[in-house]
Amino acid sequence: MPSSTRTPVRRQRRADPLRRLARHTVAIELGARLGVNVFLISVAAVSLGRLLPYLQSQVQQLEVARAELAQAEAANTRLRADFDRYFDPAQAGRVIQEQTGYRSRSERQVVWTD
Repeated sequence: MPSSTRTPVRRQRRADPLRRLARHTVAIELGARLGVNVFLISVAAVSLGRLLPYLQSQVQQLEVARAELAQAEAANTRLRADFDRYFDPAQAGRVIQEQTGYRSRSERQVVWTD
């Protein structure tokens, strides 16, 4: 007599190709995103590497320009002070005396001797 207690046999379903693809879609999408991001990062790094020497030369040119500007400002300050002094009516007599050695008749030169 055959045994009546048979174990039920499970039928395995064949995986639907779309479901199998759906499981792998997330991994494929993640891999694609990661690949694109790595590519963009490498392009950015190479671009920065190429721009670095240009930036350094621009910084050097800026330092030279600032040094020249400081010299020009110092010369401008000195020339403006001279200009203001030469055209100041209160100091006109003193400037003439310095420039020409002219002395008014009321002044006498005093020479000290030991």
